[in-house]
Amino acid sequence: MSADQSRLDAMKTFLAEAFAPWVKALNIEPVDVSEAGAVFRIPAGDNLARTGGIVCGQALSAIADTVGVLTLIGINDDGRIMTTVDMTTHFMRPVSTGDIEATVTILSNGRRMATARIDIRQVGSPKVCAGATCAYAYMG
Repeated sequence: MSADQSRLDAMKTFLAEAFAPWVKALNIEPVDVSEAGAVFRIPAGDNLARTGGIVCGQALSAIADTVGVLTLIGINDDGRIMTTVDMTTHFMRPVSTGDIEATVTILSNGRRMATARIDIRQVGSPKVCAGATCAYAYMG
């Protein structure tokens, strides 16, 4: 098994075992991971939509935070537990129901803190629909 496949498996296991049921219901799928970040695919259906078939901002924020955590779980070999300490999200254009892609870039990953940038796009579009910057504190 390749190192990247092992990391993807760790992310999937953590998602299945550590998150609340409503987070699991987002159906986040890790598709690629490296030391620099990760890519995820999310099938955005009616369960995430508000009026007009647009994915609600609450779901996009939850996706951004979750994929940030999953990326750090995938690239850290030590199993460190973390908590979100700051998150800023910008909504730039609507996301329609259908597959969306979240790309995580790790900006810093230190001994006590980590920071990630998350860009969310409609699959097939180069335009960022929502972007978030998340800071995480490692617990112990």
